[in-house]
Amino acid sequence: MTSYSRTNIHDAAASLEPQMDYICKVSGATGLSLSVLSGGNQAYAKHYGFRDVAGQNTPDGDTTYFIGSVTKGMVAVLVGMLVEEGKLGWSTRVASVLLELQDAFEGRGSQITIADLLSHRTGVARSDAIWISRAGNILLPKSEGIRTWAAQPVVRDFRTDFLYNNYTYDVVGRIIEIIEQKSLEDIFKERIWEPLGMHRTSMEDLAGNANTAKAYYALEDASSYEVPIPTISHKTIMGAGGAIRSCTNDLAIYYSSFMKAVNYQFNNKTTSTPNSPFKQLTTILRPHNQLGVISLREQSYALGWGRAQLPCSLGTLNYNYLLIPSMPVIGQGAPSQLTLYHGGSIQGFNTAVYLLPETETAIIAIQNSSGLGDACDWIPQMIMHKLSGSTERIDFLHLATVAARAALSLPEKIDEELETRRERGTRHLDLNAYTGCY
Repeated sequence: MTSYSRTNIHDAAASLEPQMDYICKVSGATGLSLSVLSGGNQAYAKHYGFRDVAGQNTPDGDTTYFIGSVTKGMVAVLVGMLVEEGKLGWSTRVASVLLELQDAFEGRGSQITIADLLSHRTGVARSDAIWISRAGNILLPKSEGIRTWAAQPVVRDFRTDFLYNNYTYDVVGRIIEIIEQKSLEDIFKERIWEPLGMHRTSMEDLAGNANTAKAYYALEDASSYEVPIPTISHKTIMGAGGAIRSCTNDLAIYYSSFMKAVNYQFNNKTTSTPNSPFKQLTTILRPHNQLGVISLREQSYALGWGRAQLPCSLGTLNYNYLLIPSMPVIGQGAPSQLTLYHGGSIQGFNTAVYLLPETETAIIAIQNSSGLGDACDWIPQMIMHKLSGSTERIDFLHLATVAARAALSLPEKIDEELETRRERGTRHLDLNAYTGCY
């Protein structure tokens, strides 16, 4: 990556503002907060649109959003602390803590470890539709999470394929709570958020919080339609999979400290960093599973993080890649560098975080809409490409437009598939016939 001063990074990002504005509009991003760090310090920040359309309130660095599955990287950090303290091990068999998993998954339950759960290599079906509806309603109580996961089918080979699974993080969250005998939110507060000064990060709404983003869906004309705020929290199922709420100012603090600890532990071949909550990062961030991406360069999954060796395509853990024929190659022709990344999506909110640990560079974007494509992934990738020094031109405006059109066509495609598979001349059974344990 080209070496930039904070001033140059600011100017490079600022030069892309017209493109960012277009991407937000075509993608139907209601509001979007962006922060860019260099050398661990904030070099650029920008906020688009509205956190509250009716009130015409704009977001800022303290506006809280749901960060979705970006939560997972923080959960892995909590596990690292417990491993460092000898309370848990990466190879601890999950069934040794949760006995009900011993005979699950055709006998595989007795073999599954903590690292298996965190790296999405159990091979168990994802089955998200069982616990959450498209409207964001939580369909199962927290107490049913483990039993429900244990009833899901095995659809991939064990420790061979990457298959993303929110249930595995729900299970890890329960194990952390059992070991610590506290709620997940209290553990986060005591061990990470309060020591780092992250006072606007939580797993439920902050008391008296007037600076929070409302949730929206993008309509066909890219206008915003308000929807209920997600009810997911540390008190519900999947809290460890995606319930954290935060703001770009707090996340800048977190990832600055995180990257400093990463470099210290890798450079000194140690598992802890003085005056830092982060432990076991050399294990957390090494490759544990191979992503399903065809690439000569590394495309792997660590524990709560994707790993990719630039130049390469990115965004496998967000959803733009589902909307266009192929993702662009970021940093083509520029020096190679490792990036760590993850996305998050929950009804009405999207998040993307990209880190370049060696230069302590971070790009953080959060939006309060489920849009026509993922603006908060296009924008960080565009900035990454600019900072790489690559001379290869990527038309991100065209890509965002194509993705938006594809997103608009999805309902029709789903309807067509349902009609194609429908068995004409039949009707459903009496509803009582469907009751039972599945």
